[in-house]
Amino acid sequence: MIRLDDARSNQRDRVWATASLLLVVLAAFALQWGASMTSQPLTFDERWITRPMAELIRRGWTVETAIDFQEAKGPGLIWPYAAAGGLLVDDPHEVVMLEPGDPRLEAWTSPIPGGPLPAPPRMLSMFRTFSILFFVLSIIPLLMLGQSAGIRGPPMMLVACAYLTLPYIAVLGQLVMGEVSFVFGSLVLWVVVVLGSGEGTRTRHPVAGPILACVLMVVLLHSRAHAAAFAPAICIVVWQRESWRCWPWVLAMVVAVLLRIPLWVRWDGLVSTDFQNLHGLGFRLESLVYLAAALSVPLGVFLLAWVLDRDRRVLRWMPLAGIGLGLVLSAIAMPDLTPMDGLDLDRQFDHYAGIASTMVRAISASCGIPHAVLMPIAAAIGLGGLGALASMGYGHSNRTSLGMMLQLQVLTFAFGLALYTLTRGAVFDRYLLVWSGLLPLAWIALLPRWLAGLQIVGMAFLAFWSINTWLI
Repeated sequence: MIRLDDARSNQRDRVWATASLLLVVLAAFALQWGASMTSQPLTFDERWITRPMAELIRRGWTVETAIDFQEAKGPGLIWPYAAAGGLLVDDPHEVVMLEPGDPRLEAWTSPIPGGPLPAPPRMLSMFRTFSILFFVLSIIPLLMLGQSAGIRGPPMMLVACAYLTLPYIAVLGQLVMGEVSFVFGSLVLWVVVVLGSGEGTRTRHPVAGPILACVLMVVLLHSRAHAAAFAPAICIVVWQRESWRCWPWVLAMVVAVLLRIPLWVRWDGLVSTDFQNLHGLGFRLESLVYLAAALSVPLGVFLLAWVLDRDRRVLRWMPLAGIGLGLVLSAIAMPDLTPMDGLDLDRQFDHYAGIASTMVRAISASCGIPHAVLMPIAAAIGLGGLGALASMGYGHSNRTSLGMMLQLQVLTFAFGLALYTLTRGAVFDRYLLVWSGLLPLAWIALLPRWLAGLQIVGMAFLAFWSINTWLI
C-alpha cells in the first residue's frame, strides 16, 4: 500500500516540477521575444555551424554532405538538426532577398569564399527553435536527478533558477550552437548512469544501463570531443562503488571511445581538415590556466562555503592544493589575452576568449592591475573551488545518488581540464558549460540556502550582461 504521506509528497513534487518546467519555458520564450530572435541575423558561430546542416537539406544525404563536411563539430550535432529541419522546412532552396550593398547581406554569405552558404532566415529560425527545445527539455533530466538526490518540493524551483543562470546557457539556448544540445545529451547520460546504478553497491540495471550509456556516449563523442572527459569520470566512480563488478560500465565506455576512431581516421584529426589549425593536439599549460581562471565564476562559491564550514573532515587538503596549483601553473604558463583580430583558418595560433578574458582585461584597464596579477588570483580561486567541491562532494557516499552525482561532476571538470593540456588552438570559456550539467544540483545540495541564493543572483547578473552583449 502507498502511504498517504508519500502520495502527498509525490503530488507536491509533481506540482513543483511542473512549475520549474514552466519557469524555463517562460524564460526561453521571453528571451526569444525580447531579443527578437526570429529577425536576428546569424550570430556567434552560426555562420559556420549551419552550413553543413543547410547543405544536407539542400542537397540530400550523401557521404560528402553527411560525413565529409567542414565544421569543428561532428555529425552527432549536425544530423539531428538537419533531419528535423528537412521535415519541417518549407523551402530548402530559400534565397536571401537583400539589395546588393546592404550590410546585412554579409551575414548570409559563406565565411569562406565559394564555400557552402549558411542557413537562410526561415531555415535559421527553425534551427533556433530546435535549440530552444533542447534548452527547455534539459530541465527534465536535471529535475529527475535532483529528485533522486533528495532535492524535492520548493528547492526544485531553485534548481531551475540555477540552471537558467549557468554561464552562457541562456544565450546559447537561443542560437544554433553545439553546447545546448550537448548539455541535454549529457544530462540524459547522467540519468542513465546514476539511476541505472541505483542506491547501494549493486547496479540496478547491470545490462540495460551500460548499453544505453554506451549509445549516448557514442552520440556525444560524435558531437564534440569534450565528451571524452565523461568516460574516465564514469569508470572511476562506478569502480569506487562497485569494485570489479563495474566492468560492464567500463566496457561500455571503452567501446564508445573506440567507435569514435573511424571518424578521427577519416577526418585525419579531431576535427575536419579546414579547422585543424584552430583545434588540434599538442601540449600546453596555458589553456589549463585559462580554464582554471574561468572556473572561478561558477566554482569560487564552493571555496567560500568551505572556508565558512567549521566541520571540514574529508579531503581537507584539496582546496589548499587547488589554490597552490593555480598559483604555480600561472607562474609557469601565463595565457596571452590579446583579443583575436579575426578568424584565419590558414594559420595555427593560440587564443583565449570569453567572460574570464573580458573581465580580466576590463579590471586591468580600469584599475591598472596587470594580467599577471589577476590571472593567478582567478586560477587559484577556480582550482581552489574545484578542490572545495571535491572535499564537499566526497563527504557523501557514492553509493547514494547525490554522492555519485557530485563525484561525477568533480571528475568531469578535472578530466576536462586535463584534456585541454593536450590541445592547441582556440580556447573559449563557454566550453566549460558542456561539463557543467550537474552543477545546479551541486549549488543547491551543498551550499547553505543564503549562499546558493547569492550565487544564483550573481550568476543572473552575469547572464543579463551576456544577453545584452550578444543577443540585444
